[in-house]
Amino acid sequence: MKILFTFLLTLSFTVFSTPNSIIAVVNNSIITLDDINTQTNEKTTKKEKMALLDRQIDIELQKEQIQILGISPKLDTVNLVLKEIAEKNQLTFEQLRAKPQFDQISATVYQNITLEGLRQVILQKAEIRISQTEITAALANNPKKSGITEEAHLANIKAQIIRSKQASFFANWIKNLRKDTYIKTFKEKLAQ
Repeated sequence: MKILFTFLLTLSFTVFSTPNSIIAVVNNSIITLDDINTQTNEKTTKKEKMALLDRQIDIELQKEQIQILGISPKLDTVNLVLKEIAEKNQLTFEQLRAKPQFDQISATVYQNITLEGLRQVILQKAEIRISQTEITAALANNPKKSGITEEAHLANIKAQIIRSKQASFFANWIKNLRKDTYIKTFKEKLAQ
């Protein structure tokens, strides 16, 4: 019995310290510690890791919806963004492509474009309206800067309100996705 207990104890420590251990199950997908480790360092708190895990769960839910809706970016769009990344890093596209991390960069770009495409599809369903009361309150909290016309300032305020409402609409949409989803997290594996 002691041997079995020792084996299980050793196994549990191994599971907790394995970098690619499963930290969440979302419907039929898994999230591993590696999925969030790229965004952490030794100073990252458990609370911050939990926030990263929640974000990763949201991404998995969005990926499911992307598959259901059949959203995929055009190859030209992905290549355009990759070329912009190369230029910002003072590289040619070919030099970027030769980098060992190119596949990861390309996958990230593809995912980000696809997620933004989903966001746009979902926001088309939103009926965003702003009231004069909201505009007045926002104007009171955001005084006009010198050198900006009244019309430009008002347009900026309206755009801020719309972006805020869109963000709220999308966040609520994701919350609703979570309601009908099987999610199991293993928070104990996020030890600091």
